[in-house]
Amino acid sequence: MPRSDVTQMSTAPRRAARSRPSPSPDSTLYAVPTRVPITRQKPRSARPLAVVPPSAQPTKVRRFPSTQRSLPLWLRLLVRVQRSSLIAAVVLVIAALVLYGSTVYTQQLWSREYNKLKTMQRNERQLTTTSEALKHQLAQQAERPNSGLIPRTPANTLFLQPAPPRPAPPVQSAPQPQSTASTPLGY
Repeated sequence: MPRSDVTQMSTAPRRAARSRPSPSPDSTLYAVPTRVPITRQKPRSARPLAVVPPSAQPTKVRRFPSTQRSLPLWLRLLVRVQRSSLIAAVVLVIAALVLYGSTVYTQQLWSREYNKLKTMQRNERQLTTTSEALKHQLAQQAERPNSGLIPRTPANTLFLQPAPPRPAPPVQSAPQPQSTASTPLGY
């Protein structure tokens, strides 16, 4: 921007402010430059791309000096502590995630098996109730006079004589092997 434009821009608002009457409290004055310079860039000329031939000699790669040797001992120790604590933190996070996952899995498995147990207990109670209802129904049917069953009395009870005891078959004992070793085999 030329120097004259800068001075015109900087003094123009001051002159405008002096020549105008004082603004009302709710209006605001803004500085507007009188002339804005337009700068145009020249377009770059397109240069043709050229192939760079490979160099005949291999370039030597220089090694940067190690920063570890230039650091003081206490700073190197802090760097090692940071690295080891980072590794320990990662291991602990992984262990916590595994422990959390196994806890959640165990709780889900326990909940599933507990629901099975409750279902089986409910089925057992229903089966017991049904069995007792059937017994009661059979007992009521047996008490009816036209059921064709005879009531139990000592006169119509059958007594069976036990069979005579049979002699036990002889047990053949296996021959005892002769021990040839005089020392014990183990304790």
